[in-house]
Amino acid sequence: MTRLVFCFLMLLNAVVLEARSIRFRAMWREDPATTMVIGWDQVSGTTPLFCYDEVDNGTKADVYKLKRKPDQVVVSRGLNNNFVRLTGLKPNTVYFFVVKDSEGISRRYSFRTAPNVPTERLAIISGGDSRNNREARFSANTLVAKIRPTFVLFNGDMTATDTGPDWALWLDDWQATIGSDGRIFPVVVARGNHELDNRSLQEIFDIPSPEAYYAFSFGGNLLRLLTLNTLAATGGDQKAWLERELLAAKGFTWRFAQYHHAMRPHTTSKSERDDLVQNWAPLFLIHQVQLALESDTHVAKWTYPIRVSKESGSDEGFIRDDERGTVYVGEGCWGAPLRASDDNKKWTRNSGSFNHFNLIYVDAEKVEVRTVITDQFQGVIESKSPFVLPVGLKLWEPSNGNVVIIPKRKGAPSTGTTASTRPAAPVLTPAEAAESALNDKEWAKLGPCAIDPNSNEVIVPFSLTLAGDTQICVYNTLKKEMVKQDFPPMPAGKYQKKLFLNQLNPGRYLVVVRSAGKAVVFYQFVR
Repeated sequence: MTRLVFCFLMLLNAVVLEARSIRFRAMWREDPATTMVIGWDQVSGTTPLFCYDEVDNGTKADVYKLKRKPDQVVVSRGLNNNFVRLTGLKPNTVYFFVVKDSEGISRRYSFRTAPNVPTERLAIISGGDSRNNREARFSANTLVAKIRPTFVLFNGDMTATDTGPDWALWLDDWQATIGSDGRIFPVVVARGNHELDNRSLQEIFDIPSPEAYYAFSFGGNLLRLLTLNTLAATGGDQKAWLERELLAAKGFTWRFAQYHHAMRPHTTSKSERDDLVQNWAPLFLIHQVQLALESDTHVAKWTYPIRVSKESGSDEGFIRDDERGTVYVGEGCWGAPLRASDDNKKWTRNSGSFNHFNLIYVDAEKVEVRTVITDQFQGVIESKSPFVLPVGLKLWEPSNGNVVIIPKRKGAPSTGTTASTRPAAPVLTPAEAAESALNDKEWAKLGPCAIDPNSNEVIVPFSLTLAGDTQICVYNTLKKEMVKQDFPPMPAGKYQKKLFLNQLNPGRYLVVVRSAGKAVVFYQFVR
């Protein structure tokens, strides 16, 4: 009996001495190679101190060389969220840490910063919609720990109600993503429709932008990742931000976008997002976004590379284009109610209905996408490397193969180039861009045509490198052809033609010059 009492008192003492810092997660606000944000819920105890080091000192808090107090504390939804914003870290380096407070010391955890050179591969898990089925959510979370990715992309709809009790349960379940050795894998989050406002992501994940759209670079110039917000206006400020970011990302080998709502859902029970197709898809084409990661629909899908188009053979505003298209994958489901995958398109590669997330390998030559079926984690053995699939892991096995490979395109930067010297990724000419995006108003940013105020004529200059029949057309903002003028075969050379505008109402118009059936140049003007 004495021995039992002694053991009980020792156990009670150990419980009392353990810090009441729980619900850990790792994120970024700045450069993933040199910074990290660690968040936790400080449920009791005072004066928490974050102790970290490159050396594993176990739970000996005083031995850790680096210490700091929380940089941000947010009390919300019944959670006491503490965040430390670490800077000046070494790239691709493991750091160990504990949290010490007035009641004791936490478990020892660790994290690894992202690599900063394009010669290091990235392993990314991407998915979303975990809100209802905790069993399915926990299973998927456990598989994250088994795979040990570089980081996780979560495309929104974490909880069902965005309330404190739901978030507490979600964060409790998120602890299953932590490796058996205490490794925490960073998460980059997008807002879903079940997050009632952007503050949810700010208060739980300390995201860097109150608008909930932001971007990170990985592996030097290997990958530029853009997180977008489908719950905000997709035009206006967000579209302008997206265009600026994509212009600045020309020197990256890969450009990915993650967001919640699918542009073209693969279930009939979900509405189309024409605004996304209008505002974002043309920019994905012009600036060569190779992979788009979507959620919301609660089905699984892979597309072939596709681009916006209204031409013959297109379907719902897209057409397959293996040279310039974007591959779209998604659409959930990490535990939310499954829906029927009953709305395939001509350009759908595969679709299905099951709980899953996507495992994406990125290197300087190619991207590989696999879909992990997440309903079963028991029997899966934790891998020692994110690039070795865990024994027992179950992949989606459609008839045309279990991996989507996106090869590096001609003109992409070579491995090892720097941001200042790398060549630009392939970008369409203004004429090609406008031709492909006639269902959008991107053409409004093309060069203007002059209008002769005396004769009410628009002056259209152009050059022909080859002889051929020439045609000039004018379209309104509804893409309706308003003026068309054909010219007989013209030799190569410089020309200037005039079109009468008497029949046009005030407004903005697009001018298209074609020769031998191909676009030569585009202009816009306002009457």
